[in-house]
Amino acid sequence: MSYRGDATEGGEACSDYNVFPNPVRHDYNGPIAVSGLVADADVRITDVAGNVVFHTKALGGQAVWNGNDFSGRRAQTGVYLVYVTNEDGSATCVTRLLLAN
Repeated sequence: MSYRGDATEGGEACSDYNVFPNPVRHDYNGPIAVSGLVADADVRITDVAGNVVFHTKALGGQAVWNGNDFSGRRAQTGVYLVYVTNEDGSATCVTRLLLAN
């Protein structure tokens, strides 16, 4: 038996960060992982208009999103921006993902 948790080792800077899966297809219902992040980073996912649809703190160097907005509904089809920063704002990264419903 094996187990894969949500936490990974975080770094001092965003390096080789990755969103998986990307694009997120309409029939995918699993977790969406953002990895390669600064340790315990603040992670915000926004639509292209800048509306925050998800906010979390990374578990080590990885954050996981279920694809739902704050109300629990599946986020709409579109491009989403992932903003990541450490506690003091000295290390940041931005990436994007495509969600299709």
